[in-house]
Amino acid sequence: MTRFEFDWPYVRRHTMRPVLSAVIAVAALAAAFWAHDYQQARYDELTANRNAVHEDYDALVQRRRLVDRYHRRYQRFDDLGFIGRESRLDWVETLRMTANGLSLSRLTYAIEPQIEVMPPVQSVLSGEDLQIRASKVQLELGLLHEMDLLRFFDELQVNAPGLIKVDGCELNWEVESGSRLNTDANLSASCAVQLYSVITSDVGREEQL
Repeated sequence: MTRFEFDWPYVRRHTMRPVLSAVIAVAALAAAFWAHDYQQARYDELTANRNAVHEDYDALVQRRRLVDRYHRRYQRFDDLGFIGRESRLDWVETLRMTANGLSLSRLTYAIEPQIEVMPPVQSVLSGEDLQIRASKVQLELGLLHEMDLLRFFDELQVNAPGLIKVDGCELNWEVESGSRLNTDANLSASCAVQLYSVITSDVGREEQL
């Protein structure tokens, strides 16, 4: 062997293992980078899904609270007779009972047919599911004094079905109170009242059947 010749078997024998180790190390490093990128992408996806689930859950909780809150309001209105068909017979009976309870000497009434009215505030959510209806009522009452009128409407608001809006009242003296018996009317009141109720879609469908 000359001094310039390489001993290739010797070189291969002593360099093969380091080269293979380097190749394996590079492959392992590449696999590690790929696995890291894959797991990072997977982690980002799971994090986004988790955040979306949290947002959906928070929205669901908020809607549930709104449902509970407005259901309680709906139930109160329903208990007042504001929801559903107008109960005209019950309303007339409440009129008479209230007048008798306050010992009013006279009560007459005239109720016009119920009509649909425009709500004061329009909602894009209600659509055609709700209708607000009103009946105009004209009341004539005999009073001993002015406070009887306030007590009458206070009692009526509490006991009568539906919601009541008093448009106005006109008071007139009958005669001088000294010439009347205590049980007679000193004042006459003529009041314009509106009786409101809300018709929901299920009630409206039943009316059409």
